[in-house]
Amino acid sequence: MPSLQYQRERGRDMLECRSCGATFPEGRATDDGWHFRCPECEEGKGIGQGLRRL
Repeated sequence: MPSLQYQRERGRDMLECRSCGATFPEGRATDDGWHFRCPECEEGKGIGQGLRRL
């Protein structure tokens, strides 16, 4: 199902770092499900501030 795969890749669980532009799944950006940080550069912190949902 192509539409289901698209939702997984571009859905609510994908984040983009505003600092370095990296795109990654939400699970890679958090250890506790509450605090988020870019796993690539670690400068982008917090959804809506340093990270944005795709």
